[in-house]
This record gives sequence, structure tokens and C-alpha cells, in this order.
Amino acid sequence: MTQAILAGFLIGIGDMILMSVTNQFVAAFLFCVALECVIYFELPLFTGMIGKLPWNRNWTGYLLALLFNVVGASFAVWLFTFLNPDSWYLVRSMADAKFANTTYLSLFVAGVLCNVLIHLACSTKHTIIVALCIMAFILCGFEHSIADAPYMILTFNLKYAICWLLVLLGNTVGAICTEWMLVFAEAKDSYVEENDDTTDDFNTIEGE
Repeated sequence: MTQAILAGFLIGIGDMILMSVTNQFVAAFLFCVALECVIYFELPLFTGMIGKLPWNRNWTGYLLALLFNVVGASFAVWLFTFLNPDSWYLVRSMADAKFANTTYLSLFVAGVLCNVLIHLACSTKHTIIVALCIMAFILCGFEHSIADAPYMILTFNLKYAICWLLVLLGNTVGAICTEWMLVFAEAKDSYVEENDDTTDDFNTIEGE
């Protein structure tokens, strides 16, 4: 529970950076600190763990991680507004930009594309690849359910909640599809290598 809250809190710090730093490229780069820490300390972040195999039907664990991630992220952003009361308008403007003037389908697709990159980042755990994946999803405007959660919670209304759930669904689909593609690619490579070894053995026997 504590680790999941900490993972969410780190993502919330990333939200603070996005609201505080005006240069988009610098903000995207600094946001990487959050996920780099999550990966380094192996903290349970829903978007990074949902696609992992085997799932073992451990949906309770996933849901608890999601709940405490949202709590941690929302608490971090609330602290930001507590320390800077004038920053409430930043939270509201971010919420409106993400949820008010967009379609449900575009939110779902943005969630899928985001977690393709997040899942690749969490799978490689390579510092440079993680940073590039995070910067890519932020600069492209893709949506991360844990990062978006504080905007939904702190400016709550029904439409924003539905929008957030679509982002969450998109993140889940993106992670699962990416994991299956990685598994398929690995299985295909293993199959090709086995066939190559068999062919080499056959050619050796023929040569003898």
C-alpha cells in the first residue's frame, strides 16, 4: 500500500512539474524523474504493471495499486495547491484541456498510445529509453491515467470521471497489446533460431 501511494505521489510530482515549467521540452524531460524513480525502486505503478505476464488473475492487486496510485498522485497535487493557492487555476485549466474539449474516442486512443510507450519503458528499464518514451508521450499529448487522476479528482464532475475511465481503459488495452506483441516477437525469434539450428545440424549430417 505504502509503495503504491509513493509511486502515485511521484507521478503527482511530475504533474507539478508540468504545471510549473513553461518550456514544454524541459517539463517533459523533468517529468522523467518520476518514472525513473518508480522503475529504479520497483514501485507498483498500475500503468507499468497491468500488461505484465503472467497475470495470474490478480485483479485485486491491480485494483489496489490503481486506488493507492490515484490517492498518492492526488495528494501530491493537492499539496501543490495548498502551498500555492493561486495554482488552483492551473489544475482547472489542465483538467479542462484534457477532458472538456475532446472526444471520448480520442481519449481512449491517447490512453492506448501512452501505455504502449510506458510499457516499453518499464520493460526495458534502460534509463535513456525510459526518458525518451516518457518525453514522447508527453510531447505527443498522450494521456496517462495516474497523471490525469488528480485533475479528475480535484475538479470532479461526471463527464471528467467518464473521460478518465476511458483513459484508464486505453492504458490497460495499450499495455496488454504491447506485452502480447513482445511475447509474439520473442516466440518468433526463438522459433527461427531453433529452425536455424536444425538446418545446420541437417547440413552437417549431409556433409558427413
